[in-house]
Amino acid sequence: MPISSASQQSPASWHNQLAGWVHRRSTLWIFLSVLAFGILVGHQTLGVIDRDEARFAQASKQMLESGDYITPRFMDELRAKKPIGIYWLQSFSATLFGQADIASYRLPSLVGFLLSLVLIFRFSRSLWPSSSGSAQGLIAVLLLASSPLLIAEAHLAKTDSVLLAVLLAQQLMLWRIYKDRLNEDPRPPWLAFWICLSFGILVKGPIGPLLALTSCVLLCGFDRNVGWLKKLQLFKGILVTCCLVLPWAIAVSTATDGAFLDIAIKGDFLSKIKSAQESHGAPPGTYLALLGLLFWPGLAFSGQIAGLGRQLITGDASRFCLAWFAGYWLIIEFVPTKLPHYILPALPALALLTSHALFGRVMSPSRLKRLISEGFIFLAGICGLVLMAALVWASVRFGGVTGGRAFLFALVTACLIAVCLWRLWLWRKHHQLADILVVLGCGALAHIIAIAGIVAGASTIHISSRLTAEIKRLPNQPAVISLVGYHEPSAVFHLGRDILLLNADEAAVFMADSKDGLAVVEKSEREVFIGLADKLGLNLVISARISGFTISRGRDIELILYQRSNL
Repeated sequence: MPISSASQQSPASWHNQLAGWVHRRSTLWIFLSVLAFGILVGHQTLGVIDRDEARFAQASKQMLESGDYITPRFMDELRAKKPIGIYWLQSFSATLFGQADIASYRLPSLVGFLLSLVLIFRFSRSLWPSSSGSAQGLIAVLLLASSPLLIAEAHLAKTDSVLLAVLLAQQLMLWRIYKDRLNEDPRPPWLAFWICLSFGILVKGPIGPLLALTSCVLLCGFDRNVGWLKKLQLFKGILVTCCLVLPWAIAVSTATDGAFLDIAIKGDFLSKIKSAQESHGAPPGTYLALLGLLFWPGLAFSGQIAGLGRQLITGDASRFCLAWFAGYWLIIEFVPTKLPHYILPALPALALLTSHALFGRVMSPSRLKRLISEGFIFLAGICGLVLMAALVWASVRFGGVTGGRAFLFALVTACLIAVCLWRLWLWRKHHQLADILVVLGCGALAHIIAIAGIVAGASTIHISSRLTAEIKRLPNQPAVISLVGYHEPSAVFHLGRDILLLNADEAAVFMADSKDGLAVVEKSEREVFIGLADKLGLNLVISARISGFTISRGRDIELILYQRSNL
């Protein structure tokens, strides 16, 4: 991509233009407010998503119902997948805004999303405290806010959006320690660093320490110096972490006779490292292949990082971001178990480097670097077309008859993606700041609408909410409900923990003993259920049928509702 002096703006011009644009219209802050509002709308319209979200929310709900704030449980099962932090936050939110509504349990994720955007802005200003630091920070905010991965996590009652905010705070403290490594500052922010690291452990275990460790190792390798690590106050820091984490760890270990920590460490963490857990395995390079979709449309501008050249290593700020991104990325690429949200902690570093490269305008006329930049733009274009096609297809496939309202939202989303591609092409030719803002802004809005409109409107995937509504419409309300072949956590959240999760034979016996019971039987289990029911002399009637698609299983199913006949 030839970059002539006539076709590009100077960094000072970009800064002045962006600062004036924000000052005059406050458009960026309005945009972020729109994002927050859009996510809140999605919180209300989006049904409970299986399986992780439903399990987190139900465990938090049970925590409130039982008054046990030490041991998270899903029904009667010990939920030892994650530490206690997210359950405390969700329980607190549900106490304030209501226990029955899934939106209450999603609010910590929205708060984490907004805090992440504030922190990456402050991070950029700390990394590059020049006149362009704020302008770079605003672009970094837009790059991160337009990531479909982060926007998706902001909609779900899970750990990752909250974790990202904690990790950004942790890395900001680590940066401040690193940048002052040559100064005789008697009080670097080591305490704040360890507090943030401790909170990260309480939210999602070892991710925070892993990110800090990989960052420090690469920084020491780049500098060929480990002396600055003493500013971390390792022994004092470990003591602080123990004081913050051990009380709950000891309490939960005592309450479960050591079972919680044994399952969490051996059954969850170590098993993910040793082999692919729950069929989520993939080879190294998977995250690199997915980056175009998970960081779209921001990836289109990331090719500019190549123009930094040796500045990636020679500059303290860019070297820190590189260590942050590369160290963590290499680890997760070689972990057998792979899930899309595992790369989320690396995305802020990529956004910071990209915004710095954009404002530095350091792209040289080197043919290789031009090809890299062009390649990223081409990849982003392909990914945009794939996203467009996938969303339209999904709306038709899962939105009910002819797509329903999901299809209408898909058309709006497709138009926004088309605008992104158009303005990206213009940016490739002219490198105008306005094109970057439009691409990232429309991209973020497209992702918001895709979740709040398309996914929420895909009626066939929200089986549990439809099942709940159908049960409420029954003329004879059941006293007890049994589920056969459909044991999704979302059904537990909607129907309550008193439901029975049975096999076909158990359900038939249950119906024989309960005149006012209800058996919800998945079609594949129907033959066994009916066979035993006939042997028991039961006169059953079909009250309703529900067809849909289960995300967790990836297949179509049909649920049949049986009640005892009054005749």
